[in-house]
Amino acid sequence: MSETILKTEFIDHKIQQVEISDEGTVISSDDAIFALKNGNPISDLHPFFEGIQQILPTITHHITFPCVNVEIGKESKIIDIEMIRRKSKLFMLLFDFTPHYEASHPIVQEKNEVSIAKSKLDFEKRLLQAKEEFKNNFLSNINHEIRNPLNNMLGFIDLLAETKLNYDQNETVKVIRRTGKHIKMLMDDMLDISKIERGVITIKHVNFYLSSIIASLQNHFSLKYNSEKVRLEVQMEEHMAKTFIGDPIRLNQILFNLLENAFRHTHEGLVQLKVYSEDIDKKMARVHFKVSDTGVGIPAEELKKVFDSYYQLKLDKEKPIGEGLGLKIVKDLVELLEGDIQVSSSNGQGSIFHCSIPFEKRVPKREKKTVSKGSGIMRSKRILIVEDESTNQILFMKTFLNNDKGYVIELANDASQALTLLEKRKYDLVIVKRNYPDMEGTELIEKIVNHAEGNISQVPVLMASGSTLIHEQQEFLDAGASLFLPKPYSKKELFNQIEKLIR
Repeated sequence: MSETILKTEFIDHKIQQVEISDEGTVISSDDAIFALKNGNPISDLHPFFEGIQQILPTITHHITFPCVNVEIGKESKIIDIEMIRRKSKLFMLLFDFTPHYEASHPIVQEKNEVSIAKSKLDFEKRLLQAKEEFKNNFLSNINHEIRNPLNNMLGFIDLLAETKLNYDQNETVKVIRRTGKHIKMLMDDMLDISKIERGVITIKHVNFYLSSIIASLQNHFSLKYNSEKVRLEVQMEEHMAKTFIGDPIRLNQILFNLLENAFRHTHEGLVQLKVYSEDIDKKMARVHFKVSDTGVGIPAEELKKVFDSYYQLKLDKEKPIGEGLGLKIVKDLVELLEGDIQVSSSNGQGSIFHCSIPFEKRVPKREKKTVSKGSGIMRSKRILIVEDESTNQILFMKTFLNNDKGYVIELANDASQALTLLEKRKYDLVIVKRNYPDMEGTELIEKIVNHAEGNISQVPVLMASGSTLIHEQQEFLDAGASLFLPKPYSKKELFNQIEKLIR
């Protein structure tokens, strides 16, 4: 070889020096890695060299091709290739980095796998966030859209029930009312599951009469499932405390769903509710609730699934019986109240649901001092209702017709008219909703509570809306609403809220 560019050994890696012509013919080679014959074109050595043969005449200094897998004869190597121009001669240097690349490959692969795993986790996180946002938006919209017409339906049913009906008509109204309330219960359950999953559900801590809850449930199911084939039996421990501190609404929801589930799966026999308690300490007691039935029962292999969302019990030759949301919400609420629930059942021999919940014992209240009542003369209370939909206007007018509370209502067709009326007349209360053609309900509330005239800014505002998600309710309250009334509501619920705001 006429000239040596580099030594054949460098840092434990072999280097082969090959002199080639501009046409790509081998002139000479030291064969340190591959055995090359003089006079052969490099394009015959390996397909890679076919691609660089065309650029050889253009090389003026040097060019490098790293990490090239080549196989010449029986030799297979991972090499770096460097083309160097020295005066008029062209040299090709082959650096054998096979051990280096093979040793680094697992590290590179591991880094790639870590990077891929991280990207996958990031993607899954964004996907879950997108799904959660979609679910919440869907629930918010469907909740509002269903509750508004449901409120009208239940409102007019209540008004119809107050008229003179014959027996058949009265029974029909009862069925429609029960159906509407069942839809409302399903909506509440669906929203509560979402709230529990997001950790935003509110648990109350108030005094309540356990005996009143049990009596109300007994009365409801005795009337609803008035059948000679299925009877309801309630057993409440005789000497146990009847008053506690906790969340009576959630407790009622739990027992209601358990009893509803029992009746739905029992065609004949008995549905039984047993209630008893045991003291935890001086301040706390654990109350046990056992709901049993003589119904279709649950196969052993299905028991673990009964508290899953949308679980359905399949029966031979029958359509699936939905358990789903009812039992799912029961389990979530029991755990939220720091209780526990178990189920035992035999196929065809009924089921037993046993839940226990800790409650604080109620301390007897001190006797309140009586205050003498006034003259008994009732002053009319003027209420401004801001409502643009004609069906809702009719319902309000009929609801307040001949009421014994002294409420006199006026209607405003939009937010602007409401503000004009507030400036002309004195009102004791304003009832608003979520949206109007000319502005949002929150904007109207802000205009009222921030009004320059004190007699207007001091008027309490009741927000009545089907937007019942926690953050939506808080948005109305932050705008200045005095109270929030979720739709659908009964006449009694509406008047109770009004009484809280009008004194």
